[in-house]
Amino acid sequence: MHSIKERIYEKLRTEPEPENYKGKIPWIVQQQIGATNGIHYFESIGKLEEYPIPEIPVEEGRENQLLLDIGCGWGRWLLASSRKKYIPVGIDLRLEFCEIARQVVSENGSHAYTVVADLQELPFQDQVFDLIWSFSVIQHTHYDRLINCLREIKRILNTNGYCFLEFPNKNGFRNRFGPATASNNMEFESWDVRYYTPDEYRKIFLEFFDQFEFSTHSMLGIGILPGDLKYAKGLKNKAIITVSRLLTELSNVIRPLKNYADSIYIKAGKKGFAGGSAESFGIFLQKHALNPADNLNIVPLLRCPKSGYPLILSEDRTELICQKAGLAYPVQHSIPVMVSSESRSL
Repeated sequence: MHSIKERIYEKLRTEPEPENYKGKIPWIVQQQIGATNGIHYFESIGKLEEYPIPEIPVEEGRENQLLLDIGCGWGRWLLASSRKKYIPVGIDLRLEFCEIARQVVSENGSHAYTVVADLQELPFQDQVFDLIWSFSVIQHTHYDRLINCLREIKRILNTNGYCFLEFPNKNGFRNRFGPATASNNMEFESWDVRYYTPDEYRKIFLEFFDQFEFSTHSMLGIGILPGDLKYAKGLKNKAIITVSRLLTELSNVIRPLKNYADSIYIKAGKKGFAGGSAESFGIFLQKHALNPADNLNIVPLLRCPKSGYPLILSEDRTELICQKAGLAYPVQHSIPVMVSSESRSL
C-alpha cells in the first residue's frame, strides 16, 4: 500500500512518449484520459486530437457560484463546469493531477483552482460551495472514508446547495453478474471499487442530507458518457457505447429501469440557515476578479484540516500558516498541499 505522502508526490505512470509524437494534447494527458475515461478509450491513446470534454449534467450556475470537483484528475469536469458558468475548484490527492488539471483548463481558455486534499478532510470553510460534484472517485473508498466524506460535504455545502455524485449500482445489469458479485473490500487503505444498492445509498445519504434522489448515468458500464462515441476506436467499443446509451435513454422513459443501471447519479441536498463566512467569500471574489489565473486566490476559503482555523499565506508564498494551531502547510507550484500529514509545527 502507498502512504499518503507517496500518493501526493508520486509521478503519474505513463508509457514513454514516442519520438515522433506531435499531438495537440500533451502525452501525459493522453495517457491519463485512457486511465480515467474507461476501457473504451484505450485504443484512442495517442490519437486524440482534442480534449474529450463531456457536458456536466447539472443545471447552469449563476454568477459567482462555486463548484467543487472531488477527485479532479486531469481536469475534464473542471472545464465542463466552467462552461456552465461555475467557478470551479478541484481537489485531488495527487499533486501532479492538480497541476495538469489547471494546465488543461487554461489551455482551453478558462480558469480553475486546485488544492491537494484528502476527501475525508476537505480543507474548506463551512458553507462555501453551491454544488459539489464527483465522478468515479468516491466509489474507490472504504465505507468509513465514504461516511467521512459525506459528513464533510454536508459541512462545506452552502445552504440550499446540493451534491451530485456518481456511484456504481450493485443491482446493475452488468455489475450484479460481474464485479459486484464479490463482497466489498474491508481494507481501509484499499482503493478497490465498492458496490451498494440504491436502497443502501439512500440510507447512507439520509443520515446527512434532507433530500435524496437518484437517476441513471449509464447501463452496461460505470463510466460511459454520451459523447464517448465520438472518440472511441474499434467496432466493439462503439457497439457497447451505442447499446449502453440506448438503454440509458430507455430508462429515462421506463423509470423502473433506473434501478438496474450499472452507474447512477445521486443528488442530495440540505436545508438550513446560512452560516458561512461572507467576508472570506468576498475577499476571494475580489482576488478572483483581479487575476483569476492566480491559484492562491483560494486561500481565504481554506481552513486547517487539523484544527479548522483559518490560514494566511506566507510572504514568499511557499506555505499556508495556521497561527492559532501553530502549523504550516506547503505550497507547491502555487498549489496548497492541505493534507494533515504534510503539516509542520511552527
